Amino acid sequence: MPTGRSPNGELILNAGLRSQLRQLIAVGPHRGEHTVAIRAALSVAVPLLVLLGIGHIEWSLYATFGAFTALYGRTSPLRPRLRMQAFAGLTLTVSVLLGVLIGISPYRSWLLIPVAAVWATFIALIAHRRHWHPPGPLFPVFALGACASVPATWTDVPIALTVVVSSALFAIGLTALVSLLGRSGLIRKLIKAGPRPTPARPKPAGSQQRLIEWRLRHYPIRYAISVAIAGLIATSIGFIGHPYWAMVAAVVPMAAPDQGARLLRAAQRLIGTVIGVVIAGAILALDLPSLLVILIAALLQAGAELTVGRNYGLALLFITPLALSMTQLAHPLPIGELVRDRTVETFIGVAVAVIITLLTRERRQDAEG
Repeated sequence: MPTGRSPNGELILNAGLRSQLRQLIAVGPHRGEHTVAIRAALSVAVPLLVLLGIGHIEWSLYATFGAFTALYGRTSPLRPRLRMQAFAGLTLTVSVLLGVLIGISPYRSWLLIPVAAVWATFIALIAHRRHWHPPGPLFPVFALGACASVPATWTDVPIALTVVVSSALFAIGLTALVSLLGRSGLIRKLIKAGPRPTPARPKPAGSQQRLIEWRLRHYPIRYAISVAIAGLIATSIGFIGHPYWAMVAAVVPMAAPDQGARLLRAAQRLIGTVIGVVIAGAILALDLPSLLVILIAALLQAGAELTVGRNYGLALLFITPLALSMTQLAHPLPIGELVRDRTVETFIGVAVAVIITLLTRERRQDAEG
């Protein structure tokens, strides 16, 4: 007698689940990321060491976000990479300044929500049109939220501006220097790296224009609504000290090109963060001197760059301890509170991203794909 269950249907479902699981844990090929990793590590370490030397490690958040300028354009030729980094550095600078200005207000937690929602959407549009790599508004939203979460005064504004601009300019200068050394063959001889990354081929102008024209209609939903909802939930809970982490977690999957990729990125964000907070807790429990924390942060940044293009979940095993170490370096908190906040807020942000993704299925893209 028929049981109402289709063997073929079960086989297809099981095959689909196995395929998704393979994508979740698959590690892509090595593409010569050593040079990028070294540059990113130095971009973070040098400004932080300078701040430690002058006795103002509490400014490390500003320096770190300026250093993230080095992460842009990793697969682009030098001149386009420098242009991208200059624009990204300006964006990160504005993000930090907006965050500090919000931090002056006693209502900073609630004020951050609408500002972050609008800023995320605006930067996402710019990143899409200018073909930024990494795509999306992750780092600008991260910078805005982190700086806004710290109580500030008007005297912090020129300090933040000076530190973030100096750090961004150092990152851009280091990019040019490393590229020149790379052309001479010196770096490749020292690290014996594999082949250089192959720049992605641009899509034909016509198809790219259609893609932009269609996708822009979804940006207010993907970014503004997801950031606003995640921020409202995390802030309303009350006991969580870093609601912006929920906003960042909601933003991350949205930069992926289609629904399947966004769901995959959301799963990687959740699993990688849960494991990453365990690693972060172990590192922070050692109560290391600031100098060692900075050196470990540089190594974590290098590890993130070596893995982020191969498996995002794997990269979060480096990114999560890096983020928590930088937070703890600038504004120390009880370790248990820090780990709890990161975990809970990631769950909130990922849940919001998944729901928004499922509610905004892109039929035209599915048909064209």
